[in-house]
Amino acid sequence: MSPGPVGRRIFLAVAVLVLLGLAWIGVSGGVHQIPHSHTPGQWIQTVAQLGYGILSLLSVLTSFRGRRWRPPILTCWVGSVTIAAGFAAVVWGGTTVGVGVVSAGVSLLIALAVVWLLRAGLAA
Repeated sequence: MSPGPVGRRIFLAVAVLVLLGLAWIGVSGGVHQIPHSHTPGQWIQTVAQLGYGILSLLSVLTSFRGRRWRPPILTCWVGSVTIAAGFAAVVWGGTTVGVGVVSAGVSLLIALAVVWLLRAGLAA
């Protein structure tokens, strides 16, 4: 059962708002972290965070323009969100690698849900 026009608009609005929020968090947080990144893990996490921030914005833009770029951008976005979340728990939070893997897994599931909302919201 597919959602009706109102449901699709709600899905699209939620996905766009989440992506725009993550764009702000990713870019502003990543820029703030640059001077504090001292270890290779912190640099990887910072770059991944900046990446998902930029890719979040590009995901919104390619939803309305340049649609052929949307699938690879969303794929890269999911990857960068997952990497950033997994590394953040370990290199900034000081937790174990196991907690980092769980954080990455949960982040992956949430990112896939956002992608699903976006695709369902854009469906004709």
